[in-house]
Amino acid sequence: SVSQSCSALPCPILAAWGKMLSRFASRAVFRAAAVPKALCQPSQVRCFAHPVNTHLMRDNEELSPTSEKPMFKNEFIMKSPKEHQEDVEKAVRAPIVHDTAELIPAHSGDPHKYCGIGEWRYNHYEMIREPTFPRKPDVSKGELAAGANFYRTDVWHDPKEPAITSVAKFSPENFRPVGWAQNAPNPTSTVAEGVLDFRANRLPIGHADRRPFVYFVTMAAGAVGAGLIRGVAGKLILTLWPAKDVFAAGVVEVDLRPIREGQNFVVKWRSKPVFVRKRTPEMIESCKKDDVIAPSMREPATDAERCKKPEWLICIGVCTHLGCIPQPDAGNYGGYFCPCHGSHYDHCGRIRQGPAPKNLEVPPHQFLDENTVKLG
Repeated sequence: SVSQSCSALPCPILAAWGKMLSRFASRAVFRAAAVPKALCQPSQVRCFAHPVNTHLMRDNEELSPTSEKPMFKNEFIMKSPKEHQEDVEKAVRAPIVHDTAELIPAHSGDPHKYCGIGEWRYNHYEMIREPTFPRKPDVSKGELAAGANFYRTDVWHDPKEPAITSVAKFSPENFRPVGWAQNAPNPTSTVAEGVLDFRANRLPIGHADRRPFVYFVTMAAGAVGAGLIRGVAGKLILTLWPAKDVFAAGVVEVDLRPIREGQNFVVKWRSKPVFVRKRTPEMIESCKKDDVIAPSMREPATDAERCKKPEWLICIGVCTHLGCIPQPDAGNYGGYFCPCHGSHYDHCGRIRQGPAPKNLEVPPHQFLDENTVKLG
């Protein structure tokens, strides 16, 4: 038979396969005998509906679900992390050995052996074979309550306290395997003993002699950070700064020699029209005569305050009402008149009548000599 031929195999792995095949053959014979002859007719037999169970993983007590037959040592201690740490500090550890032969044998077995491979390798887990509602673990015996064993059972339920308190006790950090306090590795360095790594030469954190270095590093980092902030702020400000061509266009020199007496000369400055008028003695006399009523004007200003030189009036030719360009030698006062809404200005650009709120603006200017004026 199959079992007799496979039992003679010297290799343990082949022997296990032989045992499995013999069980499969015995089950196939038993179920074939129990099937009625009517179901065995060729016309009625369909491969996927054959009564013989060909799935070797089902109904196999040797490969039961992990929740029923765990391959690790299912003994855990349920305490708070603080209590686990206290156990580590009080635990008596195994003596230090320098020969591998004196090492304590691990519960998981030797991974270099072919037999007993299931003791150290988690290769038997089959998710599809786990029951929907697994067995309730016995916490009093140290069995682990995690995953489906926890949230699909009532192992957490305690009628003497609120449910949220009971559930919090089963947090993963509250479980440690038995013997963890005595056997868990707690290395102080990744450098092997005997290798010089200057650990003994370093001052502990918080030592007084380490403060100068900490202060130096802090000051250096602050200086670097301040420099970076200054650089970024400077770049942002420079992006808002006008370009050099804008500055160049903002300064205009005007030659006054071609301008005749009484003429209103127009100059373009910063994309705006500027009126440069050489006033006659009658215009000057008229403006100075009205200085006495200047305090009652809409924007009080005397003729001398608006004209650095009496014979020259320099003002921006834009109406202060809505930005129109006034017409020279017009209006009720003979200076400038805005026909759009009826604003009247005198010979020094003061608003005398109409809706304009202010006088014509006087740009910054400077007389370089008798024949040249610089705007801007």
